[in-house]
Amino acid sequence: MKDGKVVVAKARTSACGSCPAKNICLSNNEIKLEIDWNGEDLKPGDEVVVDIPEYDPLKVSTLVYFLPLVIFAVTVITGYLFRLKDWVTFVLALGSVFIYYSLLRFRRKDRKPPRILRKVS
Repeated sequence: MKDGKVVVAKARTSACGSCPAKNICLSNNEIKLEIDWNGEDLKPGDEVVVDIPEYDPLKVSTLVYFLPLVIFAVTVITGYLFRLKDWVTFVLALGSVFIYYSLLRFRRKDRKPPRILRKVS
């Protein structure tokens, strides 16, 4: 515990356990979160209950996968309607998706941070 923040670690089990590449994977097998905490003192090894606010997977999938596909398709169709060369249409479509992802990166993030509910032991 330092400056009112606690680092909470949890071993990955659900996603990594069924992955066919789990034996050769180079990713870290531990999730670490830095969480604000002003309650009782915690020591390394203490178990805590952490609340991680859920997000809407449909909304995330729409923002990350579906809308870029629609933007790409609309740009390609528009390029063909204006009888642009294929390579110009393709570059414009890629550029429009790049601009979308760039703007998406700066969107307002209203997600609540994870928080510690209580100490277990």
